[in-house]
Amino acid sequence: MKKIFIDTNLWVRFFIEDNQEQFYQSKALLTQVEEGDFRAYTSTIVLLELQFVLQKLYHLSFEKTVEIFEIIRKVRNITIIEKTNLDLALQFLKLYKIKFPDCLIASQLPKNTVLVSFDQELSKIKEITVKDPGQILS
Repeated sequence: MKKIFIDTNLWVRFFIEDNQEQFYQSKALLTQVEEGDFRAYTSTIVLLELQFVLQKLYHLSFEKTVEIFEIIRKVRNITIIEKTNLDLALQFLKLYKIKFPDCLIASQLPKNTVLVSFDQELSKIKEITVKDPGQILS
């Protein structure tokens, strides 16, 4: 079974629906996760980023954000990773000079797991595989 890690921007597109193509790709992928087609992961770092984006950029209320977190928690066939590898994240930060939260997320990937994201900056990290949902679904 293919292992995937769902990045912050996929959740944003799914819940905000501000980009129809990315919304439909996110929805299709999450449907397949629920059907057991993938072993899926996300993380508390992703949720931390998601809270910031939803509240500061999209002006969602605290209560709505908590509701979204509860929905994510209830998605079948998804594991929420809580542990990071700070040494590895710092190595990625120094090498690739990208956002530190992205480095932390990259440090959380289980072995042989594809990071699913619309953020192509993550593909700078040579030690991981990054694909957008369209590439995973086809």
